[in-house]
Amino acid sequence: MSAGIEEIAASIREARIAKALTQKELGLRVGLPQSHISKIEKGTVDLKLSSLVEIARALELEIMLVPRKALPAVEGAVRAHGTSVETSRALSLLNEQAQIAERIKASFPDLSQVESFQHAIRSISTLQFDAARLKALDEALQPAKRLKAIIDAQGGAAALAKRLKEATSALRHFRNIQLCNAPLNETARQRPAYRLEEDDG
Repeated sequence: MSAGIEEIAASIREARIAKALTQKELGLRVGLPQSHISKIEKGTVDLKLSSLVEIARALELEIMLVPRKALPAVEGAVRAHGTSVETSRALSLLNEQAQIAERIKASFPDLSQVESFQHAIRSISTLQFDAARLKALDEALQPAKRLKAIIDAQGGAAALAKRLKEATSALRHFRNIQLCNAPLNETARQRPAYRLEEDDG
């Protein structure tokens, strides 16, 4: 695979993850099967220009031919608006959990906790991440990571419902701390809105 194709394939994958889309969801948007999207992202298929344009538009990207002399300026502008390494890693972790949620939904369509879990994942995918926030996310995902073990062991709906509730609660707590700009290592504590002064009397 040439360096140019490898770079395009990696860009498509990163953009899909940044949009919190599974390969299947992207495929549905552009009329391609999930297996073909997987091959495109691995660079193992010769991508037609029309497919590239459709995929780019589905990911809210534009394709542009840039004069080589202007490339450093364009790359600098893209980096300035781009995603940090930590944010890309966080989106990858969240995407893994979204795929697990889809597996659960397919096996247990009546399990109502799945939608709450998926919503919690989507609400976090809009955040920007630094190293500390990525570490906090990894800790918040620990209950969610146990879901895969339950699925692989063919656990029942009751066990999944309990773990989904725990995982959703942990992700919501993480998001609330991030949005309130509380220190990452501090748990949320309720504080009184006012304090009565002591009587000097």
